[in-house]
Amino acid sequence: MRALSATGVPVPEVLDVGWLPSGRAFTLETLVTGDDAGPSAAGWADLGRALGVLHALPHAGFGLLEDRAVGFQGAASTSVDGLRTRLQGWPLNGGELFAQPLLRHAPDLATPLRALEAELWRVAGTPATLPSALCHTDLHAGQIRWQAGRLRALLDFGDAAVGPPAWDVASVAYFHGWSAAARVAEAAALACDRDAALFGLLLALHRAGRAAEQGGPARLDEAVAFARGCVRRLA
Repeated sequence: MRALSATGVPVPEVLDVGWLPSGRAFTLETLVTGDDAGPSAAGWADLGRALGVLHALPHAGFGLLEDRAVGFQGAASTSVDGLRTRLQGWPLNGGELFAQPLLRHAPDLATPLRALEAELWRVAGTPATLPSALCHTDLHAGQIRWQAGRLRALLDFGDAAVGPPAWDVASVAYFHGWSAAARVAEAAALACDRDAALFGLLLALHRAGRAAEQGGPARLDEAVAFARGCVRRLA
């Protein structure tokens, strides 16, 4: 967050960093509040510019970040293994498609997902042809503070990971819709394109699995609805 703050990106002030007795790193930050107005078009553009700065930070490796005093280093050496540090679900987990919670809830998605399998592997990094970036990965409403429609602060980088920039576009789409994702992508100099929709399917499969584990039927319905929307965009 200090690296982002130094460039003018609105994030909480870091008061202290250190190590817990367990060996885990901790960060103590200021509390940032906003209002209930929600984002304006300019606010989504603010978020896109903030993500553009995040994506441009120097990094190495792939996946969830290692705890280090200096530099941003992903824990994995390949893009696919990097995604596996953060996402669970077909095809990354090597399991059977019909064993996935998303498919148990919506078996009609099997045919389109099978047809898209090669493209899903491509956006995951096989072959390794896509650029990587330091991504936030979890852009739900609780991670963003708005004030008078503008971005007040971007929060919680605990799940930041090195992966395709389309990850963050898909995350915005999952939690806020494709219209917001398009505004964010434009301001971040990214495309809200086929790759974003493909990555959206990886997110939907992951989110459905988490919902099934945690007993969240509404969240499972949300994942299914988003997956169907992605499939329509890809048709």
